[in-house]
Amino acid sequence: MTTTTPDPVSNNTERVLVRNTVTGFEQGIAATAGLFTAGPLGALASWATIRGVQGKWTPWFILGVPSAVVLNVIQLAVLGALVESGQPSRDYSPQQTSSVQQENLYSSPQSSLPSYNVSNTGGTTLVSKCRQLKQAQSNSEFGEVFNISYSIGAEHSVPFHTTPQQDCSTVGVYVD
Repeated sequence: MTTTTPDPVSNNTERVLVRNTVTGFEQGIAATAGLFTAGPLGALASWATIRGVQGKWTPWFILGVPSAVVLNVIQLAVLGALVESGQPSRDYSPQQTSSVQQENLYSSPQSSLPSYNVSNTGGTTLVSKCRQLKQAQSNSEFGEVFNISYSIGAEHSVPFHTTPQQDCSTVGVYVD
């Protein structure tokens, strides 16, 4: 953008005032480059930086290279923390169940129950896991629901095509 302005030193003379601005297209290119090199925060930082350096690409590049590394580390750390917090805890134990559940926790399986009621790894029975699952669902402990459901499939020889709810109904425990 150029405008003329009176010269403060010489009378009757005009000078051209040049202001560098960045176009929307250049901002879009910078934001796209930032997105591909440093993720969503990189897109925002890249867009703001190209505006700050008034469309000059050399300082934008010099600022962007180290910033991309830092932004990637930060975003990966945040993503790792989010994924880790979504993982169920691996230490769900029978001590966290109610006393009603604990009294039947280590009892021998009844003969009318399917053979996969007994754990392949020597752990708790399917009946006790289903009761734990029901308790975790009623307490809205979604990580524990996932963990128990996984252990039902991993530790018992349940049919491959059934859900944990269907497996629990075969041993007389009905969960939602």
